Amino acid sequence: MRVYLSVDLEGISGIVHSSQTQPGEPGYQRAIELMHADTNAVIQGALAAGARSILVNDAHWDMRNLCTELLHPQATLITGWQKPFSMMSGVNEGSDVAVFVGYHAAAGSARGVLSHTYRSQVFLEVKLNGRTAGETLLNAALAGWFGVPVALITGDDALCKEAQEGLGPVATVEVKKAVSRYAAVCQPHQQVLDALVGQTTETLKQPGSWQLIVPPRPSTLTI
Repeated sequence: MRVYLSVDLEGISGIVHSSQTQPGEPGYQRAIELMHADTNAVIQGALAAGARSILVNDAHWDMRNLCTELLHPQATLITGWQKPFSMMSGVNEGSDVAVFVGYHAAAGSARGVLSHTYRSQVFLEVKLNGRTAGETLLNAALAGWFGVPVALITGDDALCKEAQEGLGPVATVEVKKAVSRYAAVCQPHQQVLDALVGQTTETLKQPGSWQLIVPPRPSTLTI
């Protein structure tokens, strides 16, 4: 089983403010430590489920946040900008299944922590075939174009609800409960990491639960 991970930062456990998500800002270095911890927990779960290769794509900001020396040694990392398919770079290179780590709710979500769609300064709303779509649905649709289903999505509770409404009964891990765009209730960190390991292992052992999103052709993207 070849597992593909697209890793964002806003939906990582413990992240609640934009100053934690931008290089050079207060809290960024701690945020990166949390990003590695969540990602490595998912990698650990994937290996326990029998993954024979794991490709990790850094999907946040300038996409140079994750470090090879801090990732699990059995994971391969795509880092840097620019790259084909951006947040989904590498998904077309023979992956069997995708996992979205640290994702966030779409632009317009009043409560989702740091909710936006790609660039908050540019996109007020994005719709796929008339339906509001955040990065989760859009990236899942791109994965589906290449025949890659999505098995698991991690983020706050607003993101988890959005994912299940947009993709169907996809497995999720709620790493925090959104209070507002800049506040969340965070569970004990080790408890979250254990949940990430456990749910990843369980879900990847159940291919029938994976969600393959293939929009109709042609489709309409409205920005």
